[in-house]
Amino acid sequence: MRLCILTFLSILCLFSCETKRFPTPYCLDSMVEVGHFDHSFFAMDSTQLDESLMLLQNNFPEFFKAEQNKADLVSRFKDPQIRELFSAADSVFPEPLELSAEIKDAFKYFHYYFPNQDSLKVYTWISNFESINPVTISGTTLLVALDLYLGKQSHFYKSAPEYVKAGFDKHYLVSDLVHAYFLANIPLPKENTLLAYMVYHGKIHYLSSLLIPNSKPYIVMNYPEEKMQWCLENEANIWAYFIENKLLFSSQHNNKQRFIEAAPFSKFYTNFDAKSPGRVGQWLGLNLVSAYMENHPEVSLNELITEQNAQKILRKSHYKPK
Repeated sequence: MRLCILTFLSILCLFSCETKRFPTPYCLDSMVEVGHFDHSFFAMDSTQLDESLMLLQNNFPEFFKAEQNKADLVSRFKDPQIRELFSAADSVFPEPLELSAEIKDAFKYFHYYFPNQDSLKVYTWISNFESINPVTISGTTLLVALDLYLGKQSHFYKSAPEYVKAGFDKHYLVSDLVHAYFLANIPLPKENTLLAYMVYHGKIHYLSSLLIPNSKPYIVMNYPEEKMQWCLENEANIWAYFIENKLLFSSQHNNKQRFIEAAPFSKFYTNFDAKSPGRVGQWLGLNLVSAYMENHPEVSLNELITEQNAQKILRKSHYKPK
């Protein structure tokens, strides 16, 4: 009976993987290793630190490549602020196995779409705010700082700008992780136009959406939900503004600052600026790329990544919001 059930599940899995637009994670192989460094680090026996550190080095060699000084590690182990950050992160992510499964599901999709890519390692840790960027990438290793996902109300972020704090939420963690991977591995545009950078970021958001297909659009864009709603309600007006002001083919750096780079809002210089999210040019880029891929299913993801002709993508996308 058990054999029959397993056989049935195997057939069902094969069928669903072949017929659904998106495969289901349980049909896919995991080629990512996920580890939680600080869970092991702060669980060390303080009376046997030498032995514990040696074991930790065997389990997390990536953290010891820079030949960590033992005194620094002991200082970190005893640091009350880092311990407080760890406790805060542990309350937000009380089940490491659930977080591991969520990360693994995303990278199952990654290796489904890019089967020839190397296996990856993802480690969570407490960064003690070494960087405002929550994800650090070195080759095939990704480090994600859990202390940057404590929720915007956390007292640790009281000095951070509101638009930055809005992204310090656990719901954005996996999205940030896959975005960071593509940012590190997709070549920058050769052209210096606003359109080229819109398409570049549009590719990253589009590919990220494939890895987290069940996430809502505002998660993919790392927007507050109400800001995404504003974009959806004003899409035609935003596009018309770009066209009427001849922004697409502009190479002025000021326009990238206004519409591509992170900011509390996009700068249209109109009375609805404050209602808009920053990076609205990236969001338009996602729409362009999505329309292009929908209209050209023959284009592979690798072809999309290597396509440097942003005007071609614009033209063939037939993107005309109403």
